[in-house]
Parts: sequence; C-alpha cells; structure tokens
Amino acid sequence: MLRWNLYGAGLENFGRSGAPEVEEIPQCGPHELLVRHDACGLCYSDTKVVSLGSQHPRLIGRDLTREPVTLGHEVCCTVVEVGSELEGHFERGERYVIQADVFHNGKSMAYGYVFRGGLSEYGIIPREMIEGDEGCYLLPIQAAIGYAEAALVEPWACVVASYAIAHRSHPKPGGSFLLVVGKDGENIEIGDVIGATLTSPVPREVVLITAEGLDVTPIIRQIEATNVKMTRRSVSDLMEGRIGNFDDIIIAGCWDAELVEKVCDMPADDGVVVLALTESLPPKIALDIGRVHYNRRFYVGAKGNRVADAYKEPRTAELRAGGCAWFIGAAGPMGQMHVQRALQLPEPPELVVVTDRHDDRLESLNKRFGGLARQRQIELITRNVRGMDTDQQAEMLMELTRGRAFDDIVSMVADAAAIEAAVELLANGGWFNIFAGVARGTKIGVPCTRIVRDGCRFIGSSGSSLAAMRETLARVEQATLNTNASLAAIGGMEAARDGLQAVKEGRFPGKTLIFPHLHQLPLTALPDLKDVLPSVYGLLEDGQFWTRAAEEELFRLLL
Repeated sequence: MLRWNLYGAGLENFGRSGAPEVEEIPQCGPHELLVRHDACGLCYSDTKVVSLGSQHPRLIGRDLTREPVTLGHEVCCTVVEVGSELEGHFERGERYVIQADVFHNGKSMAYGYVFRGGLSEYGIIPREMIEGDEGCYLLPIQAAIGYAEAALVEPWACVVASYAIAHRSHPKPGGSFLLVVGKDGENIEIGDVIGATLTSPVPREVVLITAEGLDVTPIIRQIEATNVKMTRRSVSDLMEGRIGNFDDIIIAGCWDAELVEKVCDMPADDGVVVLALTESLPPKIALDIGRVHYNRRFYVGAKGNRVADAYKEPRTAELRAGGCAWFIGAAGPMGQMHVQRALQLPEPPELVVVTDRHDDRLESLNKRFGGLARQRQIELITRNVRGMDTDQQAEMLMELTRGRAFDDIVSMVADAAAIEAAVELLANGGWFNIFAGVARGTKIGVPCTRIVRDGCRFIGSSGSSLAAMRETLARVEQATLNTNASLAAIGGMEAARDGLQAVKEGRFPGKTLIFPHLHQLPLTALPDLKDVLPSVYGLLEDGQFWTRAAEEELFRLLL
C-alpha cells in the first residue's frame, strides 16, 4: 500500500523525495480493525503539523525521524478485517466516519496525530478508539452516502459544535471555587451559588480573598451555611501567583484592572469567571482569547448582587434568529461552511455580512450561495477589506447595516487586532465566536463594560464532539445538509503533498480532498474537471457542486 509519512517540520520532510512510500498493509490485532481509507479531507490543522513537526502541541516529545506521523483526520473508511475479539461487533464491508478527537482514560490521542491517519490506503483502528471515554469513535454510514460527503462530516461537525457551546449552569460539582470580594461587594449573594439551593453536588472548597479592612461577615455566614470548606487567602497571594487555577471564579466589588486581569488568567479548562464588578469599572481588561478558544474559558457579567443569575445563559450560542451576523475572513473553506449553515438555518439571521481579503473567494461564495440567500430572503453582503484599517472597516460596516450592531460575530482569522476592533461592533447581549485557532497567550483589550453591563459573551471551540458528529451525519443522511457543497478540489494519493501546499496557500475557496486509492489523479479544482474528466464534470450540480454520481463516475474511470 501507499502511505505518506511526516518525518519532521516542513514539506521537505513529508514523504520520501516528495512521494508516498510503499509499505506492507498492517495486520490488525485481536482488539483492532483494519480499515480501507476511502476519502480524506485536508485541513489547515494538517499544515500546522507540517510547519511545526515535533513542536506541535499534540506531538511534543515525539521523535518523528523514528516515529513519523501519518496525517489525515477527516476520514471515512471501510472495514477490511475484524480482530478476533471484535467478531460479532463489526463486519467486513461496514462503512464508518471517524471522530478523530479521541480520548482514552482522559488522554487525548487523536487520529492523524497520535494514531496514524487517513493519508494511507489502509490503517489500523486501535482498541483505544473502540473503547474510548465516549464509547466507540466510529460512526456508521448509510450505504447511500458518498465517500466525499462522509469524509467532510468531520470538518462540518466542527462548525456545528461551535454553535452548541455552553457553560455550566452552576459551579462545577466537587470543583475549586475562588471568591474575590472588594469594596462595594460585601452584599453579594453567594449561598445559592455554591450549594444552598442547588440539588447538584457543591464545590469541594471555597477560597475567599477580600480587600484589606473589608467586613465580609455576611458572606462568611452564607458560606458556612452551605457546609462547604472555606480557606482565607490574601490579595498578595493572588497577585504573586501563590494560588492555582479554579473551576469557578467570582470577582465582586471594585478592583483595578491589574487585579481583574490576574483573576481572569486563573480559570481552569471549562472554567467560568463571573465579573460582578461595581463602579468604577476598569476601562479595559486583557483577555486571553487563545484560551477562550482552546481551553473553553467563559467570562460572564453579573448585574446586582445575585451572581447565580450570571450562570443562566440568556440565549444560546446559535445565531440569533432575524438578527445581524458578521463573518470575519469567511470566504475560505471553513468560512464558507459557516455561511452556508447560516443561510440554511430554519430561523436564520436576516442580514449576513461576510468580509475577506480575496476577491476570487468572495466571488466564489456569492456564486455558490447567493441564490440560496435570495431564495431564503436573507440579505447577504460581501466586502473585500484589503487595505482598510479597522476604523475604515467599522465605518463601512455600520453603513452596510444602517447603524445596526451585530448580534453575532464569528471570526475565521487568527488576528488579535481584528478581533479586538470587532468587539466594539458587537450588540448588547451579542456573542463573539472565536472559531479560528488563536495561539494561547494571545490577549486583546476588552472594554470591561461590554461583559459586565452589556452582557456580551466570548466563546470558542477546537474540534468537535461525538454528539456534534452524530448530529451532522444525521443531517447529511436526512438530506438537510449538503457537505458536498464544501468541496472545491480533489486529487489522488500522489497529490496529497500538493494538496497540503494548496491548503496552506488558500488556493481554493472550499475543501480539498484526497481519494487514497486513486492513483495519478493530480490535484484538480472541480471547474477544471471540464477539461480533465468531462464525464465527471457533467455530473456536477450546476457545474460546481460535487455529487455522488460524479464520484461514481470518477471511480469507474480511475479505480
């Protein structure tokens, strides 16, 4: 069989002499499956692995010269052999889509990173993926679903998952809880937050920090009434880093920006920070948006003394029905998927604005989805912002929306300055979805009043869950989501290297996909099939969208 191996950072270390290698087909163990990789989408995340090699966060400490990576996590496959201990549970010929974000005993071991991925003709599904923390990471595919549309379920599930983000409705049961109280915060109601009226388990401990000389006897009595252990610590302990991270944090009263920012750097993964600050608010606080994206930190405001209300989300992360949505840098592959989804929602926004820096991508987006927008009576506006500074962009956007702020902003760019500037255009109660991966440690200045008084929220996500995969696959099988509409270019096994370079360069407006068992098919944009494989091109929908019939014709000709 053929396999692409990555031996270090850089495309020069992808394969041997720029080509895939010939290897023996692996043998599956008793608790494993041997699968045929039928289609593999290429992702910008793959190009990050190529760029970083063993310095990629998922590969730290791995010697790629001796243990190379086989990329490819957007995969659909067919079972070829079943391990002896799995007989009766799986059968040869069954088809699956792979949920790549695998967890086993709490450890992340993703397909295409830790496990060898889809850029090989065959692969092993290990026991850890079959007996994972969430169950089996293979989802069965109906026979009527094509290979390309099945492989594209994974990237689409990442889009779907980003609109299902939500924080806990109460502090983490058995978790760590930090309460920081300053002047004017003495009357905060904390008892019902940490357990007095909750049926769920309470935090294991409350760490209380107060401003010097502050009488917090009423707060201490509320905590004592819940029978939760309480520990007192000092402001200097906090500022000098002598206390760790917390699952839930409430900061109340009046504090300066330096302390508020210190507290905002202290939540654990999935942590919730409630800003119950009183006047005068710090003008701006620096938030780590990289950790909003990768570590799922939540920052919510509380008005008045009842901080329990801050845990109640006034709306979901779904785009506001009849609202105004702005997609930043959204004419590329993932951005077009977000826009397509917005236009197909049962209750869509009434105005969708897309900005990008490439005319050809914007033209492609309009060509692909302009008709759908008109059909749904949604106003779709696209603009090239190349050469504009943030003030010019803001002025233009306010003209386009007739002075209306955005209920939802979704960012497909890892540009801290652009994200910071966009915060000013978010409507009260609006949600800012940081979809593009911004490096951890990347901070932006956020006006404190946007969170505390205006009720704005910032969310982010990395990858997808099994639940999002199931939902996405179900929509594909019910014909309410056409993942094929995302495909822009295809290639055979030898084209994978060129495909990764194309993804890195943003050469195509949609997804690039490799068929591992097709040989000598160069990387080809779908419109170019007209000259290369006219019978395949003739089966595209409207001359631009991939179809199952086009796929069957492609295989008839080349397989």
